Amino acid sequence: MKFLKNIPFILLLWGNCIYATDLPIDIPSDTIALDEIEITANRLVNFTTGSKIQKINSSDIIHYNTSSLSDLLSELTTVSVKSYGLTGLSSVSLRGMSSKHTVVLWNGFNLQSSMNGGVDMNTLPSFLIDEIDVQYGGSGALFGSGAVGGIIHLNNTLKLDNKIELGYNQNFGSFKTFFEGLKFNYSNKKFASSTRVYHNSGKNDFEFINTQQFGKPKVKQENSASKQYGILQSNLIKINSNQSLTTNIWAQDHYREIPAMMTSSISAANENSELLRFSAAWNRNGEISSWYTRFYYNYESLVYKDSLIDLVSKMKNNSLIGEIENKISIKNNFLLNIGINNTYDKVNTANYGTNQFRNRTAIYSSLKYFNNPETFAAILSIREELVDNEFTPFTFSISSRYHINKFINLNTNISRNYNLPALNDLYWAPGGNPDLKSENGWSEDLGINLNHSFSQNLLNIEISAFNINLNNHIIWLPTSSSYWSAENVEKLWSRGIETSLNYTYKVSDFKLSTNFLYTYTKSTYEKSENAEESSIGKQLMYIPEHKGNIGLKASYKWLNARYIYSYVGRRYITKDNSGSVDPYQVADLAVGGVFKLKASDLNINFKINNIWNETYEVMAFYAMPLRYYSISLSYNFNKYLN
Repeated sequence: MKFLKNIPFILLLWGNCIYATDLPIDIPSDTIALDEIEITANRLVNFTTGSKIQKINSSDIIHYNTSSLSDLLSELTTVSVKSYGLTGLSSVSLRGMSSKHTVVLWNGFNLQSSMNGGVDMNTLPSFLIDEIDVQYGGSGALFGSGAVGGIIHLNNTLKLDNKIELGYNQNFGSFKTFFEGLKFNYSNKKFASSTRVYHNSGKNDFEFINTQQFGKPKVKQENSASKQYGILQSNLIKINSNQSLTTNIWAQDHYREIPAMMTSSISAANENSELLRFSAAWNRNGEISSWYTRFYYNYESLVYKDSLIDLVSKMKNNSLIGEIENKISIKNNFLLNIGINNTYDKVNTANYGTNQFRNRTAIYSSLKYFNNPETFAAILSIREELVDNEFTPFTFSISSRYHINKFINLNTNISRNYNLPALNDLYWAPGGNPDLKSENGWSEDLGINLNHSFSQNLLNIEISAFNINLNNHIIWLPTSSSYWSAENVEKLWSRGIETSLNYTYKVSDFKLSTNFLYTYTKSTYEKSENAEESSIGKQLMYIPEHKGNIGLKASYKWLNARYIYSYVGRRYITKDNSGSVDPYQVADLAVGGVFKLKASDLNINFKINNIWNETYEVMAFYAMPLRYYSISLSYNFNKYLN
């Protein structure tokens, strides 16, 4: 689209105009700056008590500034990542569910595709994100359709701290990969702005062992180049002592070639996607009552081409979301939240035969109780949604947290959840089924957390058990008319245990951090109408029973080193578990240094990926590279204004 080429200049001009504006508002000198996280994350901050939430520290996000969120999540969490190669489609799932059962929120707005219900994490640069929270377990009453296995919260934050910040990131790697990103932040007591521009490209012609060819020869990947560029402009305006307005504009263009599978000889397929996202949020904080109003517009287009079969497929998607909610403090022990959300999706593609749209209106509410010593808190949440004049299943959740003592707390969560059919399931021609019901079911969590600090040590241990049952699971089945059709036929049952151990030791200029993560997931097909008998009781496809990560970080003065190990167990590629992808274990090693230069710092890192040169597949028959390298440079300048 031509407008994408002009967007960077428009945004920079608009930002500069705002910098020059002197807002005619008198603000008392003793006014405390608004906590901007309240604007986009009221429910995450105030009404997720009892849920397991893994917060990715900003210091960890920085190490992945030149990578996609897919790489970050696969190495720092037990999220299941399904990646079709270095730059191919990459989706994530939690607790044995599929990608359409895992919501991805950007500043509170759902990024799931209305067409297929997924999010391609390889298209989301970590460079754009300031805060990441992984919420495990069902939360449909709070966040709506799709929040069955969990939620990944991605947030941008701005601070009114009278500062100018300039950051530049550059990365060179094997296979002619290159990334560069420029970030400029400005803030005073009334206004804050952030501009980020980025470019990412690579030929990705790596060598790999083709295990599907006779003799398992080493071959070079072809038709795998990619190019991505974009801009994110964020602004925060403090209207007065208790009101603020934030805006975000994100424009991006992404081209990638789609390589052949190991079982094929050649591919000429490619796709080009473009997006424009705009969000605005107004927040008013009062002593008793706080208001949050949000608006979101999303435009996406995708063109898929394959010259070998003379195929060109195009689609355009538009989404509009409007939301308003109110948080009220009742006496000293209750918080009440009430909100309404309207979401409108429209898709233009020849694959539907005609343009299709869907309108959804949801009403939701949460009531939180906490005692005065703040040793116990409980939350009841409810939600009802009207979709094209039909009600979805009534949804609710009950969660609690109890501090047994100052070191140990107990968390519980019971939730009824649902997932609407994607528009592809409803309208794809042929095979779409407009009579599909919403998937629905229950999830239960029980977790215990221990935090203890002593001398120069900090220890955190967390153990969680979970159970998820889902009815009316939508799958595509063959019909007598020689095509496949979407049907509500399956029941899924997922259960398991998640454990984590974090330990930090610091003495003088030396710091050592260790992080151990392990999850056991048993996710099976259960007996139901029209279900395949051979799949009953078998593990869901591409859901590993065992997954673990180990992270070791050490720093001494200006030197630092990181070693990250990941293990992914066997994944089945057939419903009867007769075919599978072997388990794999990979490790990365990074060493670097930080050089302080008055008001700035220079960070240089050298990274070895797949240091043990393993041959492995994340998705069956899709190549992954052997050992490869990268070097990155990051420069940051900070200056406080008078």
